[in-house]
Amino acid sequence: MVAGYPMLGTRYKIIDKGFIMQKLLIIDDSVSFMNDVEFVLKNEFQIFKAETGTKGLAVIMKEDINLVLLDLKLPDIYGLDVFEKIQKEIDPLLPVIIITDYGNVQTAVKAMKLGAADFIQKDFNREVLIEKIIRAFKQRELNIKLNALEDAIDEESDKFIVAGEAMRKVELDIEKFANQDVHILLTGETGVGKDIVAKDIHLRSKRKNKLFSSVSLHTLSENLIESELFGHEKGAFSGADEAKVGKFEAANGGTIYLPEISEVSEKIQLKLLKFMQYKEINKVGQKTGKDIKLDVRLILASNKNLEELVEQGKVREDFYYRIKVVNIYIPPLRERVDEIKTLAEYYLEKLSGKFNKHGLSLAEETIKAMENYNWKGNIRELKNFITNAVIRAEDNQMIGPDLITTRNIKFDFTNNEPYKASLQRFRKKYFTDLLTRTNGRINEAAEAAGISRQALHKIFKELNIDVENKVN
Repeated sequence: MVAGYPMLGTRYKIIDKGFIMQKLLIIDDSVSFMNDVEFVLKNEFQIFKAETGTKGLAVIMKEDINLVLLDLKLPDIYGLDVFEKIQKEIDPLLPVIIITDYGNVQTAVKAMKLGAADFIQKDFNREVLIEKIIRAFKQRELNIKLNALEDAIDEESDKFIVAGEAMRKVELDIEKFANQDVHILLTGETGVGKDIVAKDIHLRSKRKNKLFSSVSLHTLSENLIESELFGHEKGAFSGADEAKVGKFEAANGGTIYLPEISEVSEKIQLKLLKFMQYKEINKVGQKTGKDIKLDVRLILASNKNLEELVEQGKVREDFYYRIKVVNIYIPPLRERVDEIKTLAEYYLEKLSGKFNKHGLSLAEETIKAMENYNWKGNIRELKNFITNAVIRAEDNQMIGPDLITTRNIKFDFTNNEPYKASLQRFRKKYFTDLLTRTNGRINEAAEAAGISRQALHKIFKELNIDVENKVN
């Protein structure tokens, strides 16, 4: 092994005082050159070879390669295109060292500007090559740490906050299951923080340095979901001009988060069921018998009652029983009143920085009013409340109930009427204004409110809102 260079991290694990032999892939159409590299490095690295870009990409997906030596002149795919596929579709942190001829140094420098680790010429020196490889490994480790730091300070990435008994139970479940090789189902109302919990599970697991990929299924058409998740072969359907690596392959070793699992078709349920049973997928248009073996953890989430969907025939029974083995329920915010102050102050501090506001604080009556509010939109609604208040506040201002709004509708926290009466009055005003604002378009109003069309009709009836007179 190459002594004196500790190779740490996801792909670089220490066993006692030695190292696991790293997997190095050479992609070059010159068999003699690949043999030369293999001869000088075979004692330090496990060598894989590929004569084309297509074969090289397939090896990377199958073997969990640690570093790539990539020639720019390949018979099937231009080397920079192979590099781009590695970065965008497989692993943006996988070190790639460009192999170049004497007159092609300028292109190699261009590749380095795009993110390549380094370049070597065909007439390489063994010691220089090993030094460049080790430097690439160390740079990858630095990039992993920088990415983790960026995630920690990302203003759009909310923390998993435990400030009450209900979420302590959730945290115990996270600790219990994070490092077990099991798929996890998260359930709870819209806005309770399922996305935050999913990311926290990943960050506490042994997969934390691999990819965490959240796939918003509701943004994809039915025809695209299968290709997006599992990829497709060239020519698999009209418009498939080249093969596509799906989210599952790209996240090999990491975590896939599917937040709207109740929305997927029976066909996708069957493919997910197959993966959970056998750890295998097959791409759209892929020949039978060529399934791809993967190591991916699934975290699935639903804000709907899956048992009811099973009874309605919208969710397969075998799929439901497979995904519910480990179920973490996140309670609504109205059942976590002891957390509201902590959450509100967290978002106040975070959003004050985002909008460059200074010295803001929450008045005691504001906190009390927030603790008495019903929070139908849960944490998401709370964050929107605080965002609106921060935007409207002046520096060093104590935020009173007058600055707390939702969906541009003032909510009077200061009146003395009973909570239920106050809530009923607010609901009627909110839904009446919503109907007016959408010109009576029920589908649009339901989408804006974050509820189903049927639920909206039920609310209109309950609140005695005249739908017909609101339609233009």
